[in-house]
Amino acid sequence: MHFLSFVFPPYAIGFLALCFWRRWWLLIPAGIVASVLAKIEFTSVNASDGAGVAFGIILVVFLMIGAASGFVASGLVLIGRASRWRVLRAVYVLPVVFMLGLGSCFAITWTQQKIREAHYAPPSAACLDNLHPARIADVDVAIPIAPGIFLYGDGGNDDHYILWSNPEARAFCSEADGGAVTLKSVIFMLDGSPERREMETKLPFCSRPHPEYPWAEMACHLISTEVIPDKPVKMTVSVRAPDFDPSVHEREAMLKSQPIVASDGLRTYRSKNDIYLQRPDGYFAQCRDYRNKSQPWLYCTAKEQLSDQLTISYNFRTTSELFRTQSATIAANARSIFNSLKR
Repeated sequence: MHFLSFVFPPYAIGFLALCFWRRWWLLIPAGIVASVLAKIEFTSVNASDGAGVAFGIILVVFLMIGAASGFVASGLVLIGRASRWRVLRAVYVLPVVFMLGLGSCFAITWTQQKIREAHYAPPSAACLDNLHPARIADVDVAIPIAPGIFLYGDGGNDDHYILWSNPEARAFCSEADGGAVTLKSVIFMLDGSPERREMETKLPFCSRPHPEYPWAEMACHLISTEVIPDKPVKMTVSVRAPDFDPSVHEREAMLKSQPIVASDGLRTYRSKNDIYLQRPDGYFAQCRDYRNKSQPWLYCTAKEQLSDQLTISYNFRTTSELFRTQSATIAANARSIFNSLKR
């Protein structure tokens, strides 16, 4: 009721401004002028800033709808006069069009709301609770509907599934119901922002423990920025092109500079923006130092060949002091995260 009292005055003003024109040669120019003025006003209000912008937009929109309804009413009356149809007399047309125009606003809004609710409705219990068959290269996997999992199909960049998004989770379940889904990448995003994390963790997956998934705890709970976990914070397994070395470009960039060799054999290569850390056994990672008190660690990326057909890339937090011993643990945990999906 409060909303109706708010939008009724601008709707009525717009309607009255155009409902009493009784000549086509006057009505059409008046309608064009009203459309131009409405567009200018809407653009102006939409470009404004402040707490009242939303209310201003609503007022302008209902003013425009009222003017459009008034234009239609005048047009119908003019048609009635030309055709001498009594049903199109002004005394009948004006109140009917006035009510229909106002009611249509709420009908459209209600319909859009129902469509939006249906679009974002949670997937079925079977979709949320079951494991869904998929295949990446020559590996069969079973995918749970869990936060932090992002899948790319083999149909191009638009063929993807964000499993913490209800519409995309439903689409993936529907696809998997028809047989194993063919994937080209499986991505675990385990250090999401707090805003996204709150939405993700509402999934039923996070309502119970999952000892079978070594990544479940990180997926369902936000990682503090100062923590350095022993698992990757992001991991991608992708189909590997034949004879492709996933780390060749990083290795070439690393070897362009002279290393600083520590007493334990750790080599540090510095380029303009990045740091490369290399263990004595040849394992290396490309790192970035944000030099931020809230991020007191290096953010590193390592790429390896997982199999003849798959590569693995994972991001992790570390320090120069921890890298030599911690990186081996993180590499093993990265593989265990992917292995937990295998059927």
